[in-house]
Amino acid sequence: MPPAYIFPRLLFPKGEQKAFIEKVFEKDGLNAVMLSEIIGVSPRTIRDWKREKYNISEAAVRSFCKSFNIFLPNNINQLRNNWLMARREVCRKKAVAQYKKVGNFSTPEGCKKGGSKTLKMLRELGIIPGRKNYTLPKNKTESLAEFVGILLGDGGITKWQTTVTLNSEADKQYIEFVSSLGKNLFGSKPTLIKKKDCQATDLSFSGINLVDYFVSIGLKRGNKVLQQVSVPGWIQASNYYSTACLRGLMDTDGCVVKVTHKYKSKKYVYYNPCFANRSKPLLKFVADTMKDLGLHPSVTGERIWLYNKAEVQAYFELVGSKNQRLNRYKPGG
Repeated sequence: MPPAYIFPRLLFPKGEQKAFIEKVFEKDGLNAVMLSEIIGVSPRTIRDWKREKYNISEAAVRSFCKSFNIFLPNNINQLRNNWLMARREVCRKKAVAQYKKVGNFSTPEGCKKGGSKTLKMLRELGIIPGRKNYTLPKNKTESLAEFVGILLGDGGITKWQTTVTLNSEADKQYIEFVSSLGKNLFGSKPTLIKKKDCQATDLSFSGINLVDYFVSIGLKRGNKVLQQVSVPGWIQASNYYSTACLRGLMDTDGCVVKVTHKYKSKKYVYYNPCFANRSKPLLKFVADTMKDLGLHPSVTGERIWLYNKAEVQAYFELVGSKNQRLNRYKPGG
């Protein structure tokens, strides 16, 4: 089968595509207008297929056969391959003609020059954003450590972009906090992109210079779980930075779970903070940091819990939260 991004067509031997369309016309006295409404193309396209001006799409053939109880061509795979081979030959001839006209355009120097011109043109047209000049922090700070925790929790770093994904409703106020934090640290707020298929908002910082900066302070591009990422050493070496990073991690990958117990017909309700992550180094960092703060976390698989009410109170006093989704469960709050 061809790649998913190619919409395959069928190359019939001369005269057979016309015969196939005429067979479809014979069903119930259909015409080009009626057929066009069935598969969503113009009547002119139907007539062009009949004249064999263009190759008919495989999707159209399958739709016609299903709608009118016509057997699929037995050699449909061969017809698809015929079209692919013809398509490749056309591309080859065009490439040869272009080579004869302008010479070798696939040298590293030529690719770099052409790519630079294309990027410049796309930026001038406003199709892609211009290169951002971020104000990169010169020193390590607690705010930077907290932002690293946010990235390690609900963030991701690609070759060109840094993105934090948060719940559009539950984290509505926190989105504003992260946006302002990014502005204070890097001199520019992120672009907010609300996803259409779920209640999530991407906070995107575009620019390779910012990506390179994050890599320089110990973060990694790519899948965090596959790489089993950990917290950078400069954060782990400082209690202040570790606490700030823990806050960022908990505010993104943390939650508060309502637990109800009954004892002698009396109901007791507790709110237990929980951190969940599939990176073992991150789980270890969270547990170790909590222990360094005098807390006693319980580790169960990919989750870390705080059960004792006094320790929950201590967590909010020592670490705190900038996310109202968690902060509303603060004891006495």
